[in-house]
Amino acid sequence: MSAAPSPLSEQHRLALEGNLRRFVVFRLFYSARFYYPVFTILFLDYGLTLAQFALLNMAWALAIVVAEVPSGALADIVGRRRLVIFAALMMVLEMSLLAFVPMGASSLLFGVFLLNRLISGLSEAAASGADEALAYDSLKALGREEEWSRWLEKTSRVVSIGFFCTMISGAFVYDQALLTRVLTSVDADWQIARETAIRLPIILTLFSSLVVLVTALGMREIPGAHPPLAAGSGSRLAALAEASRQVLKAARWTCAHRFVLFVILAALALDSVARQFVVLASEYYRLIDIPVSWFGFIGAGMSLLGIVAARVSRHLVHACSPAFNFWLLSALLLLSLGGLALALPVAGLVFAAGAFVILGMVQFLASFYLNRAVDSSLRATVLSFRGLALNLGLGCASLLYTALVAGLRGDDQATSSTAQQGMLFVDALAWFPAYYLLLMIMIVLSACRGERTWMRG
Repeated sequence: MSAAPSPLSEQHRLALEGNLRRFVVFRLFYSARFYYPVFTILFLDYGLTLAQFALLNMAWALAIVVAEVPSGALADIVGRRRLVIFAALMMVLEMSLLAFVPMGASSLLFGVFLLNRLISGLSEAAASGADEALAYDSLKALGREEEWSRWLEKTSRVVSIGFFCTMISGAFVYDQALLTRVLTSVDADWQIARETAIRLPIILTLFSSLVVLVTALGMREIPGAHPPLAAGSGSRLAALAEASRQVLKAARWTCAHRFVLFVILAALALDSVARQFVVLASEYYRLIDIPVSWFGFIGAGMSLLGIVAARVSRHLVHACSPAFNFWLLSALLLLSLGGLALALPVAGLVFAAGAFVILGMVQFLASFYLNRAVDSSLRATVLSFRGLALNLGLGCASLLYTALVAGLRGDDQATSSTAQQGMLFVDALAWFPAYYLLLMIMIVLSACRGERTWMRG
């Protein structure tokens, strides 16, 4: 049973209340990436090739995987606020690079984009867990941990609405012809160059990053949670050494607490399969006869499902056991995957929505259970284990999908027609339920071999 929170001064209480509000604002603007609806084509329009685009995404994922856990450990040692500010600074830097780099294929362009992806990965890793740990511990210091599910729901609702607006506006400003028609309807002299239109989503995201930085600077550390970091290179080296020990300590703690381990593994299984489909969603929309012009609106609409997912998840964590919720999410995912494999024209969107809802619910439930179970001194580190697990899960699912497609294609490597590619995609989708069933059985057998505390939470 946790100890009662120490008495707080009114100044500290107001600061902690501010942390909660800033957590919502931080999540909103950190996810407000106006280039998301045109992500691939924006990179290509800058002057990159598809091969370079693939390499850049690989570098981004690698940076996150390498930095995820160490950044969580540092957050627990030197303070979550420092890591949140670092994440914000990295976001400002990554967007500044793209806002001002000269366009056109060149070694400079690829080098700048590579640096952008590495910095972006560091930012994602630093923010992952640190902002959430700071918000939860603020509630804990106020003696109001039971409100965490409400704050999670509020954050999901705000971020979903913000993401909807971001998707629509990002696609709009990128469309030079449409933007020019709107501007000239106001004043015939208002014109916009193609290069400017390409940069507009980046520039808007740069403004978002400045809001993120200001928000992060306004956050306050939990009183007495972390000692001041002394100046000097020796103290920095000591902090890095302590971070390594923190990772090992958190790893041993996680392995010894089977419920926490189960939550992380269950999140990995559910998230990796659902997210693998979401990555391929545009191909699926084309397959079920959805016009390409509707893709952006569908993506924006799917983001609003996060509101539904958060509302349902908040009810589930209070009304049902973790075991029931795992079986429920597994059943929903299997139903969605089975329906997706049918590739029903237009109606297939209903099953696609299931995959998007699963992602939101997994994030909510994992956050609720982990924050409730983990000690404050290990919170950011264990949350970073969750982030690492989700990224590794998606990476494995992507590799298996690539191998599956290659195996289904067989010797016919020249498969290129739209119809043939569509059939290949449908055949690959049919394997998704079997893959998740295998993961689910492995997790359940592993959990049942040890303590049954995972069933109760």
